[in-house]
Amino acid sequence: MFVSKIEKNEMDQLPFISFKGEIHRISTKQQTLKAAAWLSQQSVLGFDTETKPRFSAGKMFKPALLQLSTKDRSYLFHLKKTGFPSVLREILSRKDLVKVGAAIRDDIVGLQRYDSFNPAGFVDLQDIAEDYGIAEKSLKKLTAIVLGKRISKSQQISNWEAYPLSTAQAMYAATDAYVCHQIYHVLMEHGEEKKSPRQRMYEEVLEEATRLMKDETDLIAAMANVSALLKEKFNFWWVGFYRVQGKPKELVLGPFQGPPACTHIPYKRGVCGTAWEKQMTLIVPNVEEFPGHIACSLYSRSEIVVPVFDAQQKVRAVLDIDSDRLNTFDTLDKKYLEKICRLFKNLY
Repeated sequence: MFVSKIEKNEMDQLPFISFKGEIHRISTKQQTLKAAAWLSQQSVLGFDTETKPRFSAGKMFKPALLQLSTKDRSYLFHLKKTGFPSVLREILSRKDLVKVGAAIRDDIVGLQRYDSFNPAGFVDLQDIAEDYGIAEKSLKKLTAIVLGKRISKSQQISNWEAYPLSTAQAMYAATDAYVCHQIYHVLMEHGEEKKSPRQRMYEEVLEEATRLMKDETDLIAAMANVSALLKEKFNFWWVGFYRVQGKPKELVLGPFQGPPACTHIPYKRGVCGTAWEKQMTLIVPNVEEFPGHIACSLYSRSEIVVPVFDAQQKVRAVLDIDSDRLNTFDTLDKKYLEKICRLFKNLY
């Protein structure tokens, strides 16, 4: 699908790529807090840093700029002005928020010179490129091979500690993080043999759940373990089961991970009761837009509910997962959560 290598004369024929979205230059604490709040709601971010170049051996400079980008917004953090506050360290430590870059080890080490943090959720394009047969893995070559574009390196050795940045510097920095974001998405879309980090996480949970439930005969124990596995792996806001109980039938809170929740949900009520009624998985990007949503927590922003069927295809429970971010769940979550729920059919 992708060529292994590309020659310089071929690259020279490609059109330049540059970031066309909003560039936000962040230099104050207030701007940092606002930017971090928006970035923390995303699922994938392009990542890069820029450091003042060294022209001789000696002093090591800390990164002067941190870039985090989506397809339409790029945030440039002037670290000499903002420092490296906890809100940025939190984003870089979240395993459920994918940060994509190229040759990112030195970037992370440089940032850790400001303050220690445990990097998580990082994807290095140079690592996953091998899975697609791509041998040349510099960002410049990856952009050409995967996106069919070329990036300018004219500002690479400019003074990144200068403030304010020139327009050319800002565009260069934003574009580098942006192309990482775009390369990642193209690889994920066109590489069926390549599994996304989220997919690998689900496969690990499915494998572990299968192992734990192999000889398990207690339904509550099995639900407790599955809830814990999903919570630990993905850090969802709330994960748990509601079981069909009583006369008249209603959903009663079962094993869960997270803050206290509603204990009884009637048939057809809320997302859980509707999923029970319709006997199908429901994905809700924004719970405030779901008619009759039952607000067990003000922090719940999006939700997925998966029916649990017995061997006779009768709904006996639902798996409910809430996120404190909008648009958290998609068809990948549906696919694997339904596989996990099918493990319960022999326990009824």
